[in-house]
Amino acid sequence: MKDDLFNETVDVRYDFWKKIGKIDPDVLTHLINPAFRGGPRWPALRQAFVKIETPNSVILASDGLSDPFDDVEEPNQGFSLECYLESDDPALRKNIAELDQTWQFQLLYEVAQNFAHHGGVKELLEHHGVLSMEFSYIDVPEPFNEEGRVGVLLGLESEQIPTSIIGPASDIRLVSIKILTSQELQYILQNGAAGRKKLAELFREQGSHHLSTLNRNPVV
Repeated sequence: MKDDLFNETVDVRYDFWKKIGKIDPDVLTHLINPAFRGGPRWPALRQAFVKIETPNSVILASDGLSDPFDDVEEPNQGFSLECYLESDDPALRKNIAELDQTWQFQLLYEVAQNFAHHGGVKELLEHHGVLSMEFSYIDVPEPFNEEGRVGVLLGLESEQIPTSIIGPASDIRLVSIKILTSQELQYILQNGAAGRKKLAELFREQGSHHLSTLNRNPVV
């Protein structure tokens, strides 16, 4: 029964992304699971990432945070979320196995691991609407990197990708990742939740929405 739920979950995610774009036949994963080396544990241990190409962008997404917990008897959807980063960078149009050193994948990986470590991010998003995180040593140029600090805004709405999909046990939240300029990160640090909300409004007005691109101007 648990295997059935796992397989149904995998199929639901695949069928969803197949409607959005062309899915790379391979996934990006680890030879040795980081959970065995002290890293955060994903629900069914499987830690994978997928790539989807659309005519104007490439999407990298986690694939496993919404797998059912393998140590819970009741039907469940793991952490009930997956995260994704959509970028207009043409350099991403290659096999996913070649993308592990890109800044886009670095950000996606760090966000996914933080989600797995925290465990309750879906509830935080439902309460706050959007969240922010800050990471060190992501390989991006200024003005998106200041003294090794890179910020992201999480949960911005997309015009093409819904905020959730229907899983076999519960809804699965799809959490977008948008890279911030140093000015925008500083604005959040100074203004907190009000700053995150204001940036979300400004990104809608700018038309960049959730897209993670280096080809835009700061909104503050």
